[in-house]
Amino acid sequence: MSAFSPLVRYFEEVAEQKSIRRAAERLHIAPSAVTRQIAKFEDMLGMPLFERLPRGVRLTSAGEIMLANVRRMRRDFGGALGQIDALKGMRRGKVRLGILQYMGSQLIPDLIADVNRDHPGVSFTVISANTPEIVDKVSSGELDIGMCWAAPAAAPVRRVQSFPVALGLVVPPRHEWARRKSLPLSECLEQPLILPTPDNEPRRMIDSALRGGAESLHLLAETNSMATMARLVLAGAGVAVMTHVTVAEEIRNGTLVHVPLSDRGLQGLKLELLVRADRTLAPMVALVLDLIELRFDSYTGRG
Repeated sequence: MSAFSPLVRYFEEVAEQKSIRRAAERLHIAPSAVTRQIAKFEDMLGMPLFERLPRGVRLTSAGEIMLANVRRMRRDFGGALGQIDALKGMRRGKVRLGILQYMGSQLIPDLIADVNRDHPGVSFTVISANTPEIVDKVSSGELDIGMCWAAPAAAPVRRVQSFPVALGLVVPPRHEWARRKSLPLSECLEQPLILPTPDNEPRRMIDSALRGGAESLHLLAETNSMATMARLVLAGAGVAVMTHVTVAEEIRNGTLVHVPLSDRGLQGLKLELLVRADRTLAPMVALVLDLIELRFDSYTGRG
């Protein structure tokens, strides 16, 4: 059973066949029935849709406009049916995520476990990468969802959410700074510091805030492994400059304390949730995106 009225279906068939007789044969009805429906459609619009020729018919300007819109309507309707059909059980699907390195051990495992409990037929691909790689893969369609630092303004992505993230000093609970509400970076320079490597956005912000004074730091270690940074602090080797989300689990467990840095230049760090700008999300991808949004406030320390 067609969802479209005979007016639309008969008009479209005549337009494609360029003949009422051939359209009637395709529709398995009498040519007179097709003629009546076309006349009814034209009367309703107040304009002719076809120019009658000795052999067949030809679309008028109004007919061309109507045909283009009918075809667009069919495509949109078909897409909607596909999405609704996928929603009927949400039993299967594939979701491709691009995340910053430290997210692999924080937000994502719990998310996948929760989705799998309700939708065991869904599979995930999780890629750890830096911000430029994630933005490129979301833009090209290789990834469905990206979570990374702020994307360039010109990137062909849609920013679903932008979350401010606190950059601060990570210390053990008994450290002299553990009870501080905030402190400036200048106060940290004589401490043995553990920093991310220069290709990391937080490190670039630190270097910029120091305005070339990085040589004044007491640099103990630099690494692109957030887990290594946290373990060095837990071992008592030094203090680390990290984001709140990097050590969210340790903060919840009470094994580490995060003290925000008060420098104005270190407060513009944003974590973004991205999808491709021109893509309609598959139902399961949309569901996962909604779940990430719901959890991100508490994950970033905002909720």
